[in-house]
Amino acid sequence: MKTTLKTLLLLLVATNTFASDRIVQENGPTGTFSTISAAITAAANGDRIIIHPKIGDNPYVENITIDKTLEFASAQDGVRYKIQGSISLTAANNRTITIIGAHITTGTISGANAGWRTNVNIMGCLIEGGDISFNNQYYASIVSNILQNGGITIAHGKIIGNDLLAEDKIISVLGSGSITNDTVNIIANKTGRIFCSSDIFLNIYNNFIKSSIVSSGFYSIQYSYNSNTSNKLNIYNNTIITPYSSSSVTLNYFLVINSPALIKNNIFQRITNNNISTSPRFGFGSGVNPIASYNYYNTVSINILSENNPVNVTSSPVNSSTGQLILPTPALDGADPSFEFYDLNLSVGDAGCYGGSYTLDNYFPITGSSRVFNIDMPFGITTNGAPLNIKADGFDR
Repeated sequence: MKTTLKTLLLLLVATNTFASDRIVQENGPTGTFSTISAAITAAANGDRIIIHPKIGDNPYVENITIDKTLEFASAQDGVRYKIQGSISLTAANNRTITIIGAHITTGTISGANAGWRTNVNIMGCLIEGGDISFNNQYYASIVSNILQNGGITIAHGKIIGNDLLAEDKIISVLGSGSITNDTVNIIANKTGRIFCSSDIFLNIYNNFIKSSIVSSGFYSIQYSYNSNTSNKLNIYNNTIITPYSSSSVTLNYFLVINSPALIKNNIFQRITNNNISTSPRFGFGSGVNPIASYNYYNTVSINILSENNPVNVTSSPVNSSTGQLILPTPALDGADPSFEFYDLNLSVGDAGCYGGSYTLDNYFPITGSSRVFNIDMPFGITTNGAPLNIKADGFDR
């Protein structure tokens, strides 16, 4: 009898620790909340905030502060809930905040304060006018978002499958002393530029990087931290399109890097600007000798130092609007022929953002109910009798 009573008490305690769903619904039944802020106030750490889109597609008009471990999601499959206002996250050690499917009509999503490590996931959101920005107290996963006129800034984490529609906006990785030898992955995004000022290992894979903006000192990718560490920067299978103009007006750079780098299977394409024939350039720090191979250029005499296997083509390899290959082109099946760079159909890989296992086709268009957005595994898979460890990250819209 004592054993049975003890078991029941344990079950009651366990039941009381289960997370709850807090429902936000305009004119909803008793027990629901009319504002997102009210649901946050009532919530406990670990709860979910389920938000019904408002009647008539109207927004929730409120600035929101999140200071608990919470997950926010839409009550309707594939339909975003609108917020007119900014979302501010408060950092705290081991706090995790997940925001899925928000539509921010005016405002930003950002975090401040001290509290390493705060985990934040921003997934499947539409942001009309603001930025997504987190300082070095956050480990941020920024995945499958559309930013109409904003950029993305993190110090730690990953930026995967986002669409930055404004060509003057940028993906940035800021310096941080929170952890050493950190790795940041920037994979399969559409953006105008990528910038890093942090002493980190940086992987830039399968991005469509395009800008037609002519400005002084323009760059498509810049790694500004001075480092002598080998293999600090990997730039694989990107399609990079930049304008070019008279050198008396500006210098436009595909790459500006101050660290050793592996640069492979990329397509570098210029946009004609007023028929001026000065070509874009590559800028490397003193003593930096990148290892480059199997890159494609639609201009002559533009290579990355002493590159192995550079390919100069007389016509544009890709559609400048979509990044898709224009056939025929040697960039088709033209990547490094090593097995780890094969396309998903197990043929020799294509150069550019649609080649290899991280092809942009995996991430765009940003649709669907459920999504696996990242698979952590080696580039190549071989059968040698050893266990194969694969980790998949995903979220339900």
